[in-house]
Amino acid sequence: MTRTLTELSSEERESVVSTVHKEAEASGWSQLSNSRKSALYSAWESHFDLSHTTLKDGIMKGFDAAQGIPKKAEAEIQEEVTRIFRLAGINVIEQAAMWTGKERADLLIGYSSKFPTHVIEIERADSWSEGLRQALWYQAAIFQAERRHVLPVLILFGNTSADRFEQILATCDHNHVTLSTHRLELDGELESEYSLGALLNGSTLE
Repeated sequence: MTRTLTELSSEERESVVSTVHKEAEASGWSQLSNSRKSALYSAWESHFDLSHTTLKDGIMKGFDAAQGIPKKAEAEIQEEVTRIFRLAGINVIEQAAMWTGKERADLLIGYSSKFPTHVIEIERADSWSEGLRQALWYQAAIFQAERRHVLPVLILFGNTSADRFEQILATCDHNHVTLSTHRLELDGELESEYSLGALLNGSTLE
């Protein structure tokens, strides 16, 4: 039975967060491959008896920004994405609670707050597989709670190679996840074909 941060004492929570951050920093976290990050997550999950979601969203979210690594913060990107959806007249729910009340999806969009159609995970390109896993997990969580089918969407930002992007696209297609981008650079060039603007109105986002 895995725990969440709210189930830890303040002293244990501080100790866990400090230990995880120190180990991540020592590992050179921002330069690690996805498989190496996954291995570290698995080790932390086992050692601290914490869920993957708790570690990712509760402890490691924003870690790179806290280390002074110059990458656009997910919160800033989420604000921009939310604004784009709302300008397009789409209903947006931010940080939507899942059925346990502890995990939160980045965004839900749909006809209304009671009628979501898509669950959206916003992720930096170098940790795209985590975002894909989260989007599918939230899709399953919503179905389990409400017997409602929503479509999973992964929005990537940051930078990656064109070859890697093709691999990501193929993996998303295989898992029936819609892939979109917002301020994603491929080999130093802004990706436009799959941008959120292109997805919403058929033209590239300026």
